Amino acid sequence: MFQGTSRRSWRGSAAANSSFDVMPKMTLLFATASIRGLSYCNPRPPGCRLNAFAPARKRAFNSHSRRLRCSAVKERDLLANSVVTPLQEHYLIAGAVCSVSTNSELILDAARDSFGVPVNDDAAVDARMRLWVDASARSQPPWPAAHFRGMDHLVFAGFDSGNTVLVDLRRRRAVGRLSPAMAADRGYLRRVVFPTLFGIFTDVIAVTPMHCACVERDGRGLLLTGASGSGKSTLSLALSREGFDFLSDEWTYFSWREGRLLAWGLPSLLKLLPDARRHFPELAPIPPALALNGEVAYEVEPESVFGIRRSDRARPNWLVFLERHEAPVFSISQVSPTEAAAEFAEHVEYYAMHGLSEGRDLLEKTIQGLGRISCWRLQHGGHPANVARALAEFLERKDVRGRSEVVFRRAEG
Repeated sequence: MFQGTSRRSWRGSAAANSSFDVMPKMTLLFATASIRGLSYCNPRPPGCRLNAFAPARKRAFNSHSRRLRCSAVKERDLLANSVVTPLQEHYLIAGAVCSVSTNSELILDAARDSFGVPVNDDAAVDARMRLWVDASARSQPPWPAAHFRGMDHLVFAGFDSGNTVLVDLRRRRAVGRLSPAMAADRGYLRRVVFPTLFGIFTDVIAVTPMHCACVERDGRGLLLTGASGSGKSTLSLALSREGFDFLSDEWTYFSWREGRLLAWGLPSLLKLLPDARRHFPELAPIPPALALNGEVAYEVEPESVFGIRRSDRARPNWLVFLERHEAPVFSISQVSPTEAAAEFAEHVEYYAMHGLSEGRDLLEKTIQGLGRISCWRLQHGGHPANVARALAEFLERKDVRGRSEVVFRRAEG
């Protein structure tokens, strides 16, 4: 069931360059022991991924697992339920309420960075994250690529040997053990840990993540979708400098409230590839770095670096499919609801393949909702500021709902 998690649940977070596999029962024993903080000798060499054991190491692993099982039974607290986590806050994330409980203020600081201002604790909770900081854990950065394993309703996230989380999707609960060094790394928690855990929960809560950017104006959302490199990030930033508020540049979350579809963004960093420096001189003093998917990129706070406003939600009003060209061009034509639905066929196939009927039904409902708004295909090229200006003028000048107008013109270089 969770082999597909790599394509949906955590694909929109930081794990695009991580490994995922179905988890054997003995590996689950290691997962719970790791969360509990039990000491054990790791039979795999440093840098070896969890799903890459050689046969000899598998035998050592299974033998050691049997010994560990006896030790774990004596502990009788594999999930560290006896550890006190008195600090707790609730957050509204894409329309769902998630609680974070911990024994460290550092974790709550990072949760606020990741999810925004806490909400009323009386709200009904959709998912729970319990993350305790183990003072005896010695893990230090740099952090390796995260690893994920799934078995039935359980997903194990391993960030390294001292930082692990076990997610129980049936109970909508995540229990994790973190080292003091990771708890102090607010940037890593914000970019990797918290978005990844929330992404895993979207398989069982009423939230649908989709690969698109979103900006909004007067509460009306403009969704930008397309293949990697189609210009979602640069165009969403450029539009945010043309009177729109910024929601997201890569992943947007959808939920239904009182029969209305809403688009949500997380307060995440804006990611731009190195060629964006040609168009945005504010990036000049900022060195690009290796992103989690292996790309060299800028990851910046859009508000402080570019002076734009951020919003957390919008009512979808326009959906634009992007096609990027090298030559300066602006060509826009209307897309029918049938064509729009076909663009999202891959998402539906994923749910059908992995038997996620509830998530599939919610996705199909979301796609139907998006098909009822104004859908367009934009072929664009040239400076993103010129494209954003032309698109903003087009949306402002025309009542695009229900019209099949085609606009084509050369964009200024």
